[in-house]
Amino acid sequence: MQQNICYPCLKPQAQHFFDNAQQAIAATLDFRQHLYAIAQNKKLCSEAVEDQSYPNEVIVLKPKQTQAPALLLLGGMGPLAGLGAFEIACQMFQNSREIVLFQACSLPNRTTAIQQKIQIGASQEPDLVVMLAIAIREAMQYICSSVEPVELIVLCNGAHYFLPEVMQQLLLDYSKIFFRLQWLSLIDTTIQYLQQRNFCQPLVLCTTATRLGCVYSRPLQEMSIVCLELNDELQSILMQSIYQGVKPGFLASRKKIGVENCQNIYCT
Repeated sequence: MQQNICYPCLKPQAQHFFDNAQQAIAATLDFRQHLYAIAQNKKLCSEAVEDQSYPNEVIVLKPKQTQAPALLLLGGMGPLAGLGAFEIACQMFQNSREIVLFQACSLPNRTTAIQQKIQIGASQEPDLVVMLAIAIREAMQYICSSVEPVELIVLCNGAHYFLPEVMQQLLLDYSKIFFRLQWLSLIDTTIQYLQQRNFCQPLVLCTTATRLGCVYSRPLQEMSIVCLELNDELQSILMQSIYQGVKPGFLASRKKIGVENCQNIYCT
């Protein structure tokens, strides 16, 4: 049964199509500058810069001939994370597959939803679950390849807290889409990476809500991997860095500050 509740529109305000990876990769610089300009305008108006400050957009790499399954990236949470993943995917796969980045920036804040659920027992969780399912439905409209399954990556650590319920929502409302998807988890791939390299006591850097929701710590514990987390003071500093530095785009040039491997910090 589909929902009758009216949710914020997830239709993209802009659509960008490329027929080869080189064009798509070259365009990412302009997309970053576009995001930075939006953040600058918000700051000039003394407004907070949040994921919801940016428009919903879709960026599509659609080569003429492909053999590999399509890759669907659900981004916008925040948009820099989505854009970075799209660029890396284009560099990695070149013209071998369709790559669709759906920047669902209007989705509710995942940090707020998790905090409210855990701390006060009330949250935006039902709305967020339904909207994530709707965002995936909207994004799937840009997949043309008949090769299945379509590989889906949700580019937000915090959103993974809700993915089991999102899967159920998709199965309930959009079963045809559900059965076309192969879900690729950021958390599962991180654990596999740690196991393959025999890393021990990894330090988890994430938003406060991702930490409260045990998005990483619980699966790591289940795999007998002891992880370290920041104390409250350092966690507060990290949150300020994310929301006042990374999300507004002020730390977009990571090489200048010597932080070249911090993609995961972009996500909430």
